[in-house]
Amino acid sequence: MASIPIRATLKRLPFTIAMVVIVAAIGVATATHLERLEPGLMKRFGFAPLHLPKGEWMRLLSSAFLTTGGWSFYRSLAMLALCLGLSEFRVGTWRTVLAFWGVHLATLAIVSLLLAFPLYQFDVVWRKLLAAEHDVGPSAGYYGCLGLVCQKWPDRPRRWLYAVIGGVLIARLVWAALSPRAAHAPLGADIAHLIAFPLGIALGRFTK
Repeated sequence: MASIPIRATLKRLPFTIAMVVIVAAIGVATATHLERLEPGLMKRFGFAPLHLPKGEWMRLLSSAFLTTGGWSFYRSLAMLALCLGLSEFRVGTWRTVLAFWGVHLATLAIVSLLLAFPLYQFDVVWRKLLAAEHDVGPSAGYYGCLGLVCQKWPDRPRRWLYAVIGGVLIARLVWAALSPRAAHAPLGADIAHLIAFPLGIALGRFTK
């Protein structure tokens, strides 16, 4: 009897399950479930803003299926399952697909065109990190889905969710900005998270 609700629940989460399975399979294939992603794979499949003028647009997609490895791999799987699962339950599969990929692509475009390229023209400590630092991971997409889900909550808990999640993202960005050369402080990724979350909120306001 219990298998029927479970089966019905799984049928409501096709995108969530597909993304978790794909990212997990790639993680095992690249051994990032055990250790950090090899630099060669990062350079081959990762995305950096300077790839856009070179026409290497497939990196926008390929980078979303890899993680930096180690604990990041398991954290990404957990966040994919949580954020995408909640979104599919709340707004359905196709809107979740739109939120994930739409916010993922929009975030990388905003970081590249409005931040990385302009700052690259100035002598600031972050300019090369933002423009040339390779990055991987589905975090922009799942933070977009998280923002969409939060926007659908009732007013009072919604404000608390905005404050808590926004505060954590801002704190992470400040830490990354103060230590831009540290391996544990990916500046571009933290900027992307702070952009993706409100983009998801904005998308939620325009979808019923």
